[in-house]
Amino acid sequence: MVLDTNMAAQEAGILAVAAFVENAPNPTRRREEIVAGIVGKCLSATKAGTRTSSKELLLLLSEVDTPGPVVTGVIEGFDAKQPKAVAAAVTAVKEIVHAFGIKFIGLKPLLKSLAKPFAHKDNAVRTEAQHLTVELYRWMGPAIMPSLQDLPPVLLKELETQFSGVAKDPPPKQERLLRSQQEADEPAESAPTDAGNGDGDDADERADAGPGMDPWDLADAVDITKKLPDEYYELIGSKKWKERKEVIEALFEALKKSIRLQMNPGTGDVIQELGKKIADTNIIVATLAIQCLEKLASGLRQPFAPYVQSTLPALVEKSKERKQTVVDAIRATTDAYFAAAGCDMTAIGDHYFTGATHKNPQVRAESHHFLRRCLAVIPTRPGKGDIKRYADQLKAGLEDGDAGVREASAECLGTLSKLVTPKVLDPFIGG
Repeated sequence: MVLDTNMAAQEAGILAVAAFVENAPNPTRRREEIVAGIVGKCLSATKAGTRTSSKELLLLLSEVDTPGPVVTGVIEGFDAKQPKAVAAAVTAVKEIVHAFGIKFIGLKPLLKSLAKPFAHKDNAVRTEAQHLTVELYRWMGPAIMPSLQDLPPVLLKELETQFSGVAKDPPPKQERLLRSQQEADEPAESAPTDAGNGDGDDADERADAGPGMDPWDLADAVDITKKLPDEYYELIGSKKWKERKEVIEALFEALKKSIRLQMNPGTGDVIQELGKKIADTNIIVATLAIQCLEKLASGLRQPFAPYVQSTLPALVEKSKERKQTVVDAIRATTDAYFAAAGCDMTAIGDHYFTGATHKNPQVRAESHHFLRRCLAVIPTRPGKGDIKRYADQLKAGLEDGDAGVREASAECLGTLSKLVTPKVLDPFIGG
C-alpha cells in the first residue's frame, strides 16, 4: 500500500498501515519491508500530508519495542540517488532521535553513517546532516566529538559553534514512550530531578541524559602498528635526537586520532621501546614518548595493564623534572596507567613507596600526588594493612624538609581520611 504510485492511494495506505501498527499486538513481523517502502517512496513524496504521515508511521514503528531497527532501515536512505530522498531520510532519523533519545539506538553505525550526508554534493542534504548531528550532541554531549574528527576543519568548527549554542539548553528528555514504557508509565531517559532542590547543574543533568556515555565504546579498535613507517625501530633508536623526535611525534599524532586501540604482539614492542625513551637525554623526545604511552594506555585499557610494571618505574624517576610540560605529561600518563590496571592499588603500591622515599624531593612530592589521585578514584577502600603503610609513609612526609613534599603529604592524608573515614585513619597517625 505504501508503494502505490497513486498519491491519494499511497497516503491512504500509510494511514491504514499506521492503524495496523497502533492496534496489532505484534506488528514487527513486516517492519523491515514497511520501513524500506517508507524510505524509498514516502518520505520525499510530493504531498506534504504523505511526508508527515510517513514520519509518524516511523515513530509508531519505533514505539513498538525499540527504535533501533527503524533507524537502521532509514539509514539505508542515505544512499538514495535523489538528494531530496537523502535529506528526508536524515531528517527522519533526527526526529526519531529527538523523540526517543539515544538509549535504544545503535549509535556506532549511526555515527559512522554521518559521513555520507556530510560528503553529499547537495547543500540541503549537508544542512540536514548538521541538524541531525546537533540533535545527537544534545543527547551525547562531548562524547560525540571523536566521531567527527574526520570532517573538514571548517565544517567541524561550524558544528562546534552550533554545539556551544545548544549546550546551554535544558537537558533533553524522551518525548515519546515505547509500549513497554507506556505500560509502566515511566520515561527511561528523563533527566533525574531533585524535588527538594531546584538549582541542579545542567551539565550534570546532560550527562544523565546519556548515562555512562564513553567515546571509547563507540570507536573501532585501530591497529597502531599498521601506521608505523617501515624504518620506525631504526629511527627511534637513532643517535640523532631529531630523527627520534620526528618518528615519535608522528606516532603521537596517529594515536591522538585513535580513541580505541587493538592489542597485538607488535603493540607490545611499541610500548617497550617507548618505555626506554622515557629516560631519553633529550627532554622533547622523552616528553613525546610519555605522551604516547598515555594514549596507548587510554586506548588499550586492560590489555595495557601488563606493561604498567615495566614502564612505571621510569616515569617515577622522570618525575624529578621540574618543567611543567613534563610534569603534566607524567601525571596524565600515570593516571591512565592506573585506570588501565583497573584502579588496582597493588599495581602501583610498590612504585609509590619507591618514589615516596626517593632522594629527590620533586619525586617524593609527585609520588604523594599520584597516590592522592589514585585514592580519589578507587572503587573500594584499602584494607587496614595498606592503610597503615600509606599512613606511616604520609606521616613521615609531613616531617619532610621540603615544603612541597609536606604539602603533598597533607593533601594525600586528607584524601585518605575521606576515603576510610577519620575514625579508621586516626589510630595510625595519632601522636
